Amino acid sequence: MQSSWISADQLAQLSNDAEQAFISPLPAFSVIRISGPDQKKYLQGQLTCDVNSLQPESFLRGAHCDAKGKMWATFHLLQAGDDLLMLGFRDEIQASLLQLKKFGVFSKVSFTDTADTLAVLGVSGTAADRLLPTLGLAAAPTTGSVTALTGGQLLALAPQHYLLVLTVDAARTLIQQQSTLLAAPTRFLQQHILHGLPYLEQAIIGEYVPQNLNLQAIDGISFSKGCYIGQEMVARMKYLGKNKRATYILTAQSEETPAAGSDIEVQLEQNWRRSGVVINAVNIHGELSVLAVLPNDISPEDHLRLASDPDTQFRVNSLPYSLN
Repeated sequence: MQSSWISADQLAQLSNDAEQAFISPLPAFSVIRISGPDQKKYLQGQLTCDVNSLQPESFLRGAHCDAKGKMWATFHLLQAGDDLLMLGFRDEIQASLLQLKKFGVFSKVSFTDTADTLAVLGVSGTAADRLLPTLGLAAAPTTGSVTALTGGQLLALAPQHYLLVLTVDAARTLIQQQSTLLAAPTRFLQQHILHGLPYLEQAIIGEYVPQNLNLQAIDGISFSKGCYIGQEMVARMKYLGKNKRATYILTAQSEETPAAGSDIEVQLEQNWRRSGVVINAVNIHGELSVLAVLPNDISPEDHLRLASDPDTQFRVNSLPYSLN
């Protein structure tokens, strides 16, 4: 489904060659508006994060799980006046929306797809903070914060890495006025991977518990909030030490761009064995960046390759956060 606020021709003209700092339209990301007096009460029983702790000046990361603790979605949750906004990759947000609507009929809560009214963009790169004055900000906000802007809000995901939620009109104005700063969405998604921040594409929805994608390491799980769908399985992974897999950053020199769900193999003496799965992958000019679920005892010394292309040999990169 093509976004209504930016055309395919406009996207096709954007380059992956941006250096240091850039703004990327992200039409593959979408936002749900959640309204009604029971919004927080209802979501508190659905999501892994503590919705009651949400404040206007910050956002929450979290996951939406089935009864077995397998994720329909990861997301960012923020306030917008009297409503809440749930932001994430379109595949996962649509999967989550379907489930939220199904169980929300018994609560005073409503869900609206904002594809015609809100747009998502990314601001990133090694000097991304230098672009913030063009958005009306005098200083870089603290990671984890939400800052109000003309026409929307800015989420500080990580150092030099931001998401913008803007009205469609504000987004169109920004891309027109800052055309020299624009880069292709893949440029932002590469940085997202290198920050260790996963999202769920269609092929892996319902396949992993939150800890497999490091949600506990990026404040996406509250272990003190009480019951929610899938809570028993998520808690068991923590307290019984049952989580044996985690997400790692892999890089390679390759012309391949493996799809989500593609197999990764590890070398054991003279043989290769299936060891992991691609979660997200971006290839820019032969530089392949991947988030992959692997055994949590994987090390940089292990030899890993893409099962569908054995010449693609991976390096294990350091995560920007601790898994402990």
